[in-house]
Amino acid sequence: MTGSRRALIIFLVMITCVGCDQAAKTYATRTLANRQPIGIFGEMFRLQYTENTGAMMGVGGDLPESTRFWLFVVFNSCALLAILAYTILGKSLRTADIFSFSLILGGGAGNLIDRLFKGGVVIDFMILTLGSLKTAIFNIADAAVISGLLLLAISNLPWFARRLEDGSKS
Repeated sequence: MTGSRRALIIFLVMITCVGCDQAAKTYATRTLANRQPIGIFGEMFRLQYTENTGAMMGVGGDLPESTRFWLFVVFNSCALLAILAYTILGKSLRTADIFSFSLILGGGAGNLIDRLFKGGVVIDFMILTLGSLKTAIFNIADAAVISGLLLLAISNLPWFARRLEDGSKS
């Protein structure tokens, strides 16, 4: 794949993720803050505004502010830059890998923008419930990161299967 095509994929996916995420968070802030949660399709999809100082499921939210800054801003920024460099420079990456990493980058950037411009918090506002399974509260950026990770895993399953098979022949 040419460098310009790779850069275009990365740019378009990231801009789409960040744009949709920030627009949805702005809408959630304006319409859901200081309001009772809204159930859609019964309680299958629930809109509920919250400001998360921690990572997924609030992990680390009770850490001192300076520690949260180093973990959630500095470390995440470095990780995103490393993923971006790998996505741009990785010679053996397939289109699905580039798309997957771009989703992760877009989601990570969306949440990083919140942390930088909203006092260290991330706006979360969605909960899914399927039977007895219920997700933690999340946002579009989180969905992009999880989608990127799942796509990356699924698209690489044949590779893992070939490696396991080759290993068993030795």
